[in-house]
Amino acid sequence: MNINLSKKFSVFCLALANAMVYSFNALFYCFLPLYFGDKFTSLEAGVILSVGPAVSIVAPLFWGMLADRAKYKNTVLICTVLLSAICFFSIKADVGFLPMCVLVGVTMLFMSPFAGLIDTITLEYTSEHKLPYGPIRVLGTLGFGVISLVSGFFTGNSIDVIFYIYVGMAILCALVLLGCPRIKGHARSETDGKTAGKLDLKPLLRAHRLWIMVGFMFLCQFAYGYYCNFYPSYLRDVLGQPEWVWGLNVLLLVVGEIPFFLFYNKLFAKVGIRVLLSISVIGSAVRYLLLGMTHSVAALITVNLLTGFLVTVVTYCGAMYITKYIAPELQATGQNLMYCIGQGIARVCGGVLGGVIDGSLGTAGGMYVFGAALTAASVVCLIVVTRDKSDEWKQCG
Repeated sequence: MNINLSKKFSVFCLALANAMVYSFNALFYCFLPLYFGDKFTSLEAGVILSVGPAVSIVAPLFWGMLADRAKYKNTVLICTVLLSAICFFSIKADVGFLPMCVLVGVTMLFMSPFAGLIDTITLEYTSEHKLPYGPIRVLGTLGFGVISLVSGFFTGNSIDVIFYIYVGMAILCALVLLGCPRIKGHARSETDGKTAGKLDLKPLLRAHRLWIMVGFMFLCQFAYGYYCNFYPSYLRDVLGQPEWVWGLNVLLLVVGEIPFFLFYNKLFAKVGIRVLLSISVIGSAVRYLLLGMTHSVAALITVNLLTGFLVTVVTYCGAMYITKYIAPELQATGQNLMYCIGQGIARVCGGVLGGVIDGSLGTAGGMYVFGAALTAASVVCLIVVTRDKSDEWKQCG
């Protein structure tokens, strides 16, 4: 494949941008809980941390629509990265409970579209130029893990260092994004460059196969949110395992994603959405049923190695479908709307409804509940994909 030096540089910047954009999540989700734990009571810290997922339910849709109407989608991503850095650094201020809720909410307002926008830019460019998406996207997963590890060394003396790391990374990320391929917002006229008066969302809302996938994604992310919120305490307090076992499980979440992304294009080209979606939903059902009954460390590690793969597969079935079958002028909107429902609302449910489930049935009982729900979803999934003979289910490579 002949790519001139300029294009090689653009692809390099795109890969580096994936690594950096996903790294910001590590600083927010891995270190802010520790920071708030030192500043506030457990109840206050929990409320503050719940503001972010609540904002992420609606904010990505706004940014997705703005990106589709912008001259370049890259510009919107650059703006959100820089604005998020200002807000994130403001969290360092010694303010009270309510002002901190506002600061966290505004920070997540700008952070919430990161995944949807970088996925849209990367998928559109790689699809148009017949480049492998997986090796580029896998750097996002590695970036998350590397920043978590490296930042951990610097936070030994003071957790405040994460705010300076974030700002430095944001400036560098903005510069890298300037070197990325520029992806147009397709809701603009090719002749006069003006935006359409109003985006017509009807074709997106009528894409029933996409919403079937979003439904499965919601259930998988709901279960995953419950697992992340309540399983660590169960592992330590009920199963009597040391905390390093949970740390190992978190590492395996990252490791489990890597093989999928390395073979991303080949998997979609050879087996298609039909098979991958079925594997993800069925595998998730088996996983939660096993988590409810397993107790040994070896068994837990084996089961949890599947986590990253299964959660990622169902997400990117929807992402690839949008890239292939949704009109270009609606793709950023579609990607971010998928994240709003499939991850934003799902994570809130994992905390709020998950707390009700955990309090009523215990963590092991909750695992059986999600295992049963995903088993029912597996039956529905198999019925849907076998009865629908459309090419949209067969292949998306």
